[in-house]
Amino acid sequence: MARGFGFRRRSSGGEDGTGWIYADLFLALTIVGLGSAVVTSSSSAPAANAPKTFQLSCAEFPVRVPANVKSNGAQIDNAINQEIAKRGWSAESSKPGLVIVMGGFSSNESPGDGDGRAKSLTSSLRAASPLLASVEMRTAGARSVSVNGQQTSVGGAGSYVLVVYLLYSGPALTEDCTR
Repeated sequence: MARGFGFRRRSSGGEDGTGWIYADLFLALTIVGLGSAVVTSSSSAPAANAPKTFQLSCAEFPVRVPANVKSNGAQIDNAINQEIAKRGWSAESSKPGLVIVMGGFSSNESPGDGDGRAKSLTSSLRAASPLLASVEMRTAGARSVSVNGQQTSVGGAGSYVLVVYLLYSGPALTEDCTR
């Protein structure tokens, strides 16, 4: 006769498993009770110190970089602040979020040369303009670029145009981002 390994169930006359059913039911009800507990906060102050949520505006705009960036960084900040005011936004609710530095190149160069010069300019831009100090910057080489549906000339070697995208905190923007 073959013997089975493991535990054998012995049946005694009065044991039918009803005790385990009640224990399982109690455990299930305890888990449901803990899961349905509601935690409320009695804070009456609005979330004034909650962080702002910003959305990226797809309506970019160009800013021509002055010849001497280090001493003329305020011109860049003024151009950005004028665009913010033109849109009817406040300086507290908007800021630059993405800047593409477009570097021009001459006829005997390639777009890569303009891109290389644009890359070398980014640290000077950050140092000269407080608004650009912590902004995401990308670079490219071009002689002209389409900005918000308008063709903008970048120029030759040593010429730069910033394509600026603003971040905005407020009601949802309804811009056409398919251009």
